Amino acid sequence: MNVVTLTWFTIGACILYAVALDDYIFPWLVLQSKLLKVWSERQWYRIRYHPESPWVRHEILKNADKLAKELIKERDGSGHNH
Repeated sequence: MNVVTLTWFTIGACILYAVALDDYIFPWLVLQSKLLKVWSERQWYRIRYHPESPWVRHEILKNADKLAKELIKERDGSGHNH
């Protein structure tokens, strides 16, 4: 076994020993894993949907350009009908 595998095995064995020894550690670990999941989802949504992120700005500009082209086409089309 290499050092990394041995380290993870030791950490897992310590956690398993603590869970077997104390009844409150397993619910605490479950709660911590749920908190980590919620935190990571929150960070992902913050990165993905924050108005200052590059892809959101690109989508906003793309939608604004599409709307501007539609308005110009509507204005030019209605100008010829008079």
